Amino acid sequence: MGNDPSPILIAFGVILVLALVMRWVFRPSRPRQGRLPVDAAESPDLGLLTVIAAGVERPEALRRRAALGAAGIRSSMSRRHDGLLDVLVFHGDADSARILLGP
Repeated sequence: MGNDPSPILIAFGVILVLALVMRWVFRPSRPRQGRLPVDAAESPDLGLLTVIAAGVERPEALRRRAALGAAGIRSSMSRRHDGLLDVLVFHGDADSARILLGP
């Protein structure tokens, strides 16, 4: 009984079957596509967001977001293909954000 390899072979077989089943179950339903992020400057539809500052450097975008955050306006940034950033806010806050940030 001490030299019987069948329990070890059965255990390896069960592990192998479980690994194959898990690989099949957790496989993505669609292959991943290497899509680039949407450039807010070129996108006709940004959903609920509006660009209020287009094509600014990162420090300037962070400064503007800090000013908006201090005023209670939620904002986000979007990287453009040229490396610059756009600052976006919700449609309802766009007028207030433009007034706050100025020209």
